[in-house]
Amino acid sequence: MSTIGNTRRAGRIAVVVNPRSGNGRTGKRWPTMGASLREAVGAYTLMLTESPGHATTLVRQALREGHDRIISVGGDGTHNEVVNGFFEDETLINPEASLAIVPAGTGSDLARTLRLPWGVDALPYVVDGMYTRADIGRVRYTTSEGDQAVRYFINIADFGAGGEVVKRVNSTSKFFGGFLSFLWGVISTLVSYENPEIQLEIDGVELEGRINNVIVANGQYYGGGMHVAPHARLDSRAFDVYVIGDVGKTEAVINLPKLYRGRLLRKPDKVRYFRASRILADSSQEVLLNLDGEQPGKLPIAIQLLPSVLNVVVG
Repeated sequence: MSTIGNTRRAGRIAVVVNPRSGNGRTGKRWPTMGASLREAVGAYTLMLTESPGHATTLVRQALREGHDRIISVGGDGTHNEVVNGFFEDETLINPEASLAIVPAGTGSDLARTLRLPWGVDALPYVVDGMYTRADIGRVRYTTSEGDQAVRYFINIADFGAGGEVVKRVNSTSKFFGGFLSFLWGVISTLVSYENPEIQLEIDGVELEGRINNVIVANGQYYGGGMHVAPHARLDSRAFDVYVIGDVGKTEAVINLPKLYRGRLLRKPDKVRYFRASRILADSSQEVLLNLDGEQPGKLPIAIQLLPSVLNVVVG
């Protein structure tokens, strides 16, 4: 991942904190973490989230008020909401604003791609880290009520079995941490999941058939540490797309290690790989969508890459 500049510069800082992330550990640790952050960066505006989606509202408010550095403290879901707050009416509120994250969730998959340590150990990068102009994914999708909506992602989107996994995992407390929670979700989904018929168009290439999962990767990791897309880069101006075909239940479970270790391409008879910037998908069956560990809706969807649009601090 290329870096293009230093984030140390004059500006107003807003810190968005999800105290419920990490099963509430962030809220308990915040007084100490917040003091360390203030010592590191100076004055900042503190914004605490109170409900799902609140981080998006808070970031929009902060950017409208003139803050140009946003620090997101929480898990991947919080970071996704924060990224969405940079946009309003499908336009960046401030194209020069920057994002830094302090990983404090159970999964912290975005942090792995950004090469950032967990918790307070990330603070030196927040202060002195370099940044890259990251690509962002824009998704037009269908809500559970059947309405059309738009949402953005920075790390990974997938639909099919992956959407079902996230739905299951997010209904639990994640008490055992990201890795074990997602491993349970993956195995319990794969042993019962029926591959749906999906119609795909990937940069003009049309595919149709029974498909287990489609992974659209901007980052490298998801699912609590799966190194699913080892070649993906946030600033590569293309998604890494993996189409996992009609694998059986037993075969899917047996090949889980390949999913976790980034070796999907070792199954060329079952997995097709694309570098692409636009993906369309539809199905006559209900196929769930995952965006950065959140499960906002279902197919039909249209995913579009927005190249080099957001300044993001990297390790």
